[in-house]
Amino acid sequence: MAKKTVSDKQNAEEKEVVAKEPTSIPTKKSSKAASSMEELLSNTGYQLKGLKKGDTVNATITRISAREIALDTGSKTEGVVMDKEIENYRDMLSKLKVGDVVSAQVIVAENDRGQSVLSIRKSLLDKRWTTLADVQKNGEPVEVTLRDPVRGGVLVDYGGIRGYIPMSQLDGAVSKQLDKATGRRIKVKVIEVDPATNRLVFSQRAITEEAVLAKQKELLDVIPVDATVEATITGVAPFGAFAKFAVEKDSVKHEVEGLVHISEIAWEKVDDPNQYLKSGDTIKVKVVGVDEKTGKVTLSVKQLLPDPWEHVLDMFEKDSTVKGKVTRTSPYGIFVELTPGVEGLIHISKVTPGTEPHVGEEITCLVEDVKPDQRKISLSMALTEKPIGYR
Repeated sequence: MAKKTVSDKQNAEEKEVVAKEPTSIPTKKSSKAASSMEELLSNTGYQLKGLKKGDTVNATITRISAREIALDTGSKTEGVVMDKEIENYRDMLSKLKVGDVVSAQVIVAENDRGQSVLSIRKSLLDKRWTTLADVQKNGEPVEVTLRDPVRGGVLVDYGGIRGYIPMSQLDGAVSKQLDKATGRRIKVKVIEVDPATNRLVFSQRAITEEAVLAKQKELLDVIPVDATVEATITGVAPFGAFAKFAVEKDSVKHEVEGLVHISEIAWEKVDDPNQYLKSGDTIKVKVVGVDEKTGKVTLSVKQLLPDPWEHVLDMFEKDSTVKGKVTRTSPYGIFVELTPGVEGLIHISKVTPGTEPHVGEEITCLVEDVKPDQRKISLSMALTEKPIGYR
């Protein structure tokens, strides 16, 4: 037998290796060590996002300290919250924790420390508005900081959101010292929330009123319904005026507060209660009723005044000519005040198109019908010139 040569032996080994290799050869990953961050990311398949000014991203809080809040935005640079926001919104930021995801806007893509500077103000405020809506619904009290007195009330701050307390919704002690109250924290209730118009209204009075009403429930049996009492106006609001009067129980005098609704101030239409009543005024009111469930007391001023409709037939006769002032218009006619508390209606069918009088205008009318029991007077426009064909 011939000897195998070295060349034959090498060929046999190569064939053995080929036979052992699989028919499908997988693609090999480079075993070469990555020499840069780009190569490392390419090998792992991880994609970094590039950030630019104005971008909005969802970021995860990774670190919180007294002077810094760091966020992971999924980009090659670490994100940090603006210094100004940490100072101005410290109260809201204090409620955040590591792992929270927030919406952030890029202010600076990369600063000199290689970090992106972010603003999470909108995310914080959106969350705060949602919380306020829930608080209003549940009737929970919150704390606000008094800021600047303004016409009709005071501006307040609630965790970075500016709100307003009308003067009528302030406690008497606070309203008298508004110039010294800046920076003071008080408890209030939320009475209006509208993020679309950035409108936020609070009431301090709603807090104190709860305690007052609870006490008044214990005095229901001594509150003189249908009686006339002397009362002091404690506050005036767009919807009416609050007034206090005294009652006695078990030989002890107690103060009771009630509301004179705007419709109970005068027989005529009242647009502004401030034109009729002022805080501190002492007036006589009628106790109209008491709500046993809430303890609220309803008062009236106009029910102590003569009802102008009782003698309306003596003042306005059918077919007579009268003067009045237009108070309002509606799709079905024009209302004319003939005397305080008495209005007549000119039906729209009796007004020539294009000649409609304006609110506030004084006009001459013809009385067509008077119905005191229905508190109605029908009017028509008085002729100011002779009709065509008149003889």
